[in-house]
Amino acid sequence: MTCDPDELISRYLDDLLTENEHRDLQDWLRSSPDHAREFARIVLLHDRLRGEQMAISITRPLPRPQSCPVPPETRWIRRSLIIACGVMAAFVALFLMSLEVGKTSAVASTELKRLISAQETEHDRTYRISVEEAPTPRRKRQPVIDGNRPPKPPLDGAVLHVRKGNQFVLIRQMAGGQQFVTGSNGQTSWAVRPDGPVRISNDLTRFNRDLPGHEHDFPLIQIERGLAQLQNAYDIQLLPIENDDDSAGKDLPTRLLVAVKKRGHRGPQRVEITYSVPTGQIHQLRFIEMPYGPEHLTVRLTQEEERPLGPTFFDHQSHHASDRVVEVE
Repeated sequence: MTCDPDELISRYLDDLLTENEHRDLQDWLRSSPDHAREFARIVLLHDRLRGEQMAISITRPLPRPQSCPVPPETRWIRRSLIIACGVMAAFVALFLMSLEVGKTSAVASTELKRLISAQETEHDRTYRISVEEAPTPRRKRQPVIDGNRPPKPPLDGAVLHVRKGNQFVLIRQMAGGQQFVTGSNGQTSWAVRPDGPVRISNDLTRFNRDLPGHEHDFPLIQIERGLAQLQNAYDIQLLPIENDDDSAGKDLPTRLLVAVKKRGHRGPQRVEITYSVPTGQIHQLRFIEMPYGPEHLTVRLTQEEERPLGPTFFDHQSHHASDRVVEVE
């Protein structure tokens, strides 16, 4: 190209291009989508300014300058250029939009993998469970009476301790203030009710059914396993970082990862994860429409601490008096 592109565009808008300059301009537009987008922007701006000038001229007429008639061939070339550039600009916009969506999804997927890796730690974690919404059952069912198990104490306000290897302790408060404790040390599961015998089972799933999520491979006692389900069964989105400009340095930057379930998959309808950007430590998990028997709950887990709880904490003996009767199922 022998002429400057800005000069060519200026001459094009003034209908002063020669045939050779028309070809140079077309070659420049075809050489890059960015050129076509810039050309379309300038043409639109020029047309807008010309429209404003015409509106002013209605109220204050000016002498109309004499101009030479534009050859039909030049008008046809100009019209073709405008149409071609408009189509190309639309194509470029859609193409860039698709790239941005793909890039966002890829970044969210990479960040989710980092979160999963960050959960693989030897540290014990303690969560506070809150039930934000507990709708009535979708289907009326007759209550199943199990003589070996007392009625379920409320899940709201419960404390959940978790350790690697399917180990957990769930502490719930009964209506009278007594504690109902269930758990597993990775070898046996157990339940300590306020009265009666302590029950032990070799079935590790025997007493984890009081936690939502186990029905659809989203166990709350294995957070990393639940997060892995999000990779294929959910659409993932990252929200902007918060506390990024905290001048006092008291709070680490946090971010919210949102996962919405795809059609045809099981599990909660939506999962929201608030985590520390530098460390990947999860501060809070929120499960919306989490299946829980006949109900669908909105459950929130807030991490309260992360520290060693001792080698015997997940054994049933640590949660009842030594004279309690123990029965093996």
